[in-house]
Amino acid sequence: MTKSLRLTREDWLETGLQLLNDSGEQALTIEQLCKATSRTKGSFYHHFNSHDDFINALLKYWQSKYTEQIITAVDRLKEPIAQRRELDRLAANVDNRLERVIRNWSGVDERVRQIIRQVDNRRIDYLTNLIGKLVKLDRKTANELAIVEYAAFLGLHYLLPDGNSRQKEYFITLVTDIISCYSRQQTQ
Repeated sequence: MTKSLRLTREDWLETGLQLLNDSGEQALTIEQLCKATSRTKGSFYHHFNSHDDFINALLKYWQSKYTEQIITAVDRLKEPIAQRRELDRLAANVDNRLERVIRNWSGVDERVRQIIRQVDNRRIDYLTNLIGKLVKLDRKTANELAIVEYAAFLGLHYLLPDGNSRQKEYFITLVTDIISCYSRQQTQ
């Protein structure tokens, strides 16, 4: 990034996600952020009141980018089957390393733990509704299946840490198909 370009708040947050992904939460110092952007602390403080303000904004940004924006993209499709396939495709493109780094960080930071809880609940709730729409199941059964599917999604981040999106999508779709078969059996 050239010095002549003005950095936006989003540029700072993207830089934060990149540092987090590359080096973990220890890299999220104001000094490291300024070094990575070739900007001064004054530029940082133009967008954030404090380091804590930045961390809170970064966590909300991650939540928005990797949960809410995905849900919004899926919801643009009207057919539940198309929504399902799009969700599988987008989930397969979630950055394995970043997801793991943030989850590991939640073990030592309550703010991160709270965001993880919100993200997990939102993702599971969304899956519950989608499964319920696809195969007219009661909410309890749809929720149980959503938890199983989400657990498989999370497990793939650890079992296939270097897996490409095509490989992840294969396994995510496989789990989706297994759950769909099970769901249909329950409604017969």
